[in-house]
Amino acid sequence: MMENSKLSAYSSRVFGIVAITALIGCGPPDYTPVRDWANVAGNAAIYPELVTRPGAAPAVSPAADAINAMQQALATYLQALDTLAADGLLMIREDPLAAFAPRVAPTNPKGAEAIQTLGALLRDRGRSLARAPQLRATIREADAPVQALIAAMQEAITRLEPAETAAADQARARYQRLLREARDEPSRQILRDLSALHEAGAANRAAAIRNYQTVLADIAKGHALLKERVAHLTQEETARQIRAAEAELRRAGARLPRDALGIAVPVMGAPR
Repeated sequence: MMENSKLSAYSSRVFGIVAITALIGCGPPDYTPVRDWANVAGNAAIYPELVTRPGAAPAVSPAADAINAMQQALATYLQALDTLAADGLLMIREDPLAAFAPRVAPTNPKGAEAIQTLGALLRDRGRSLARAPQLRATIREADAPVQALIAAMQEAITRLEPAETAAADQARARYQRLLREARDEPSRQILRDLSALHEAGAANRAAAIRNYQTVLADIAKGHALLKERVAHLTQEETARQIRAAEAELRRAGARLPRDALGIAVPVMGAPR
């Protein structure tokens, strides 16, 4: 009888150890590379300097405001991806992107549609208390609207070029007129210096816009990689590829000048 009691107690202890081990083994997978990539991508996506120009009026055009809204929508999704990858809970009950689509729709219907799709997905994940186990399905469902949103952003940025060129031409003509009207050499030299600063600023801004388009392309490519490898996100080779995509995105983001005045510092081009 005593032997049976000892055996029963031993069995209980073994079962308890096995149960604890199973619970430990059932913890969320390590999605650290995904989390880190999403964090870097979300920070790089927000670039308000793109839609403001040094010395320009505070009012932002509808086209520029639409780009800013798309930036914020993309960054919000990427932050949610960061949260899921960290096994965090999305504390949302309603569409977190609802305010952005109306700002985009008048000038970019495709961008607005992509935002609405992403917003509905995030709302559903929030209401279902999604965490890390839902990361893979979220990546799969989100990739198409993410790619569509980034394509819409690229198109909208390209449409800014005529206005950028016109602003640079107007400033150049103004300085040329002032130079013709200047009455003495010191005044002309000051105007030449100011004109040179403006030309450098315009060149820097053009390079920054190109660099931001490279950032967007890298985000699109990185998310496509997540979808392609979604069934193997915890594998060592997948982690290596995601880390490489993160490093590439960091390099592209580092070329973006961030300044309260907009684009006011020298910036290199983005040869790729």
